[in-house]
Amino acid sequence: MTEGLSSSTTNGDQDINSSLIEEVACELESMRKKCTQHDDGTMACHYIPSTCLEIIQSLPGNQSCIDCQARNPDWVTISYGALLCMNCASKHRSLGVNYSKVRSLTMDHFSAKQVLILLEGGNQQLRGFFERHELSTDENSSKRYFTKAARFYRSGIDQHVTKLAKRPYEGREASRRGYSCSSSGQSIQNCSSQ
Repeated sequence: MTEGLSSSTTNGDQDINSSLIEEVACELESMRKKCTQHDDGTMACHYIPSTCLEIIQSLPGNQSCIDCQARNPDWVTISYGALLCMNCASKHRSLGVNYSKVRSLTMDHFSAKQVLILLEGGNQQLRGFFERHELSTDENSSKRYFTKAARFYRSGIDQHVTKLAKRPYEGREASRRGYSCSSSGQSIQNCSSQ
């Protein structure tokens, strides 16, 4: 499964990668259709679909907690699209929802947009951002989440995903090429019959 997620250039790997992206696009479209909005504005949604979950867990850096490097994190901060261990998730909860919205990767419900944030984010991406902005990456430094740079990151990933949510998902590489259209739009139409 994860072999298709690498950036190999062989045709077989590209076919697997393309197949996975189409499957993710179908899962996201299904989530969009199933999510309903309540009168108070909250969304009633579902667990992360299996292919999306596998891809999220296989993203670079997501095999360890963003804050303490504990292996196999099973919590997320939706605000940053990053994975956390249970101990760091409790620390993030204490930051407040204005700074970090925390969910269990396997026990909580997500909207399609929240899953997109996790697909487009990732621990390596966030860690690199913190390093470029000279924000401490040691596990005791929750101060970095209160900085202007962190607010910029939260806002940026939210804006990025808001644009992506308006069209069928084409994968991380496509989203970074300027939101170009491809043939995967037809694939989504085929998903509605599944």
